[in-house]
Amino acid sequence: MPVRSIVWNMALYSEAADFAMDRPLGKPFKLFSSRIPRVRRAHVHTRADPFLYAANGKLYLFFESQSVGEAGRIEAYRTSDLKDFEHLGTILEEPHHLSFPFVFGHGGEHYLIPETEAAGEVALYRFAEFPFRPVKLRVLIEGAYADSSLIHHEGRWYLFTTTSQRGLEIFHTDDLLEGAMQPHPANPISADPRYMRSGGAPVRIGGALFRLAQDCAGDYGRNLHIFRVSRLTESAYEESLVAADYLSNTDGWNSAGGHHLSIAAYEGRTIVAVDGKQYDYLLNKVAGIFFRLTG
Repeated sequence: MPVRSIVWNMALYSEAADFAMDRPLGKPFKLFSSRIPRVRRAHVHTRADPFLYAANGKLYLFFESQSVGEAGRIEAYRTSDLKDFEHLGTILEEPHHLSFPFVFGHGGEHYLIPETEAAGEVALYRFAEFPFRPVKLRVLIEGAYADSSLIHHEGRWYLFTTTSQRGLEIFHTDDLLEGAMQPHPANPISADPRYMRSGGAPVRIGGALFRLAQDCAGDYGRNLHIFRVSRLTESAYEESLVAADYLSNTDGWNSAGGHHLSIAAYEGRTIVAVDGKQYDYLLNKVAGIFFRLTG
């Protein structure tokens, strides 16, 4: 009997209050499921790493999309009413795998840092025509880094990123477009597989700074942990674990785990995006074998 495969899904939650890590998310108001019958060769099995971004009166959801036999690419949805979601298609595709599309704004421009671990670099893109046509501006650092994101904190840019060899590292600069990224003296921040890989971008909640960490100990993307960052300067870093295993993973679409969270304020509400994995239909595995044999 074929071994069952994993699919990755995304879900959105809406709250009237600010995000609170001690309050369950409840039920999602929107689910983007990848667990669908496979009827074609290029079957999408992954919709993951969701990043929310509000701009121009609309809410955007950027994410990793991957089909069978293809490298990951960056796609997006757009909504103005949290009911109808327009699929914008592929936003960025490269010869190598892409994921973790961290989108942010600065100085009236919109930027993107996708994961480009397969290319051996962390690259900064600027949208020439938001939300389309991201153009590569520069390489921030070289190396096989995964799940990179920035936070602008007290006048400096801090880049959080991870390698499997060294763990979580921070780099910083005062000039994102031209300045050199300096390694933080506290590196590696963590080499623990439970905590060293980002599960989303650093977020501010109630004036405090928090780091999201995906748990990859034993199983990739098992759950999400939240750390409070009590000190972040050019020379010092301090954090403490405040919420372990934050994701409930009790529904069918996330029954096998989850590893990402994003938060955005939109239309007076707090919107939360998470991803989750579940076992695929066994019939899809059989269909995949059929497509390979008849390819």
